[in-house]
Amino acid sequence: PTRRSSDLTSNTTLVTLGIGGNGIGFSEIVSQCLSRSRTQPGGAACKAYYTSSGSDALAARIASAGPKVGAVLTRIRQRAPRARVLLVGYPTILAPGGAGCPEAPFSAGDTAYLYQTFQKLNSMLQRQAEAAGAQYVDTAASSAGHDICQPPGTRWIEGRVPTSSAIPFHPNALGMRNTANQVLAAARSAP
Repeated sequence: PTRRSSDLTSNTTLVTLGIGGNGIGFSEIVSQCLSRSRTQPGGAACKAYYTSSGSDALAARIASAGPKVGAVLTRIRQRAPRARVLLVGYPTILAPGGAGCPEAPFSAGDTAYLYQTFQKLNSMLQRQAEAAGAQYVDTAASSAGHDICQPPGTRWIEGRVPTSSAIPFHPNALGMRNTANQVLAAARSAP
């Protein structure tokens, strides 16, 4: 069960935390990119939308979320000073090269942009974990090759029309099993 930060005490020994995607507007990003990418299948309409001001709005959102993540980690440390804190990163949602697929119909340019954006999000999470004395749990490397565009049974992230019990653009049971395995491995390793 999910525990609230108010449940943390000086007796807490392990905290796992997944944070960041909602803070940068993950659902809105997917929605914008799905509709915009369709208008320019050979271009990068989503990237153009988020960079139209001359700077990358998603990179700015990630940068803005960094101190908020750091503040959450600090509050955890204050409430549970003896706890080992594991900050869980995001899995590989889209493959780094090529165009999308029917499950994630993004143009090649937008697929690359979104892939880079989620790499930036994971990098920010890793930096915040290190700065706060927490341990970053990488799920991107272990989930490579299991992105949305893989066939059912191989894919660990569902597309816009899930083929298993999962929310669109979120991990399915196989993806969550991978996350659990990465968290367990990190928890068992020396701090």
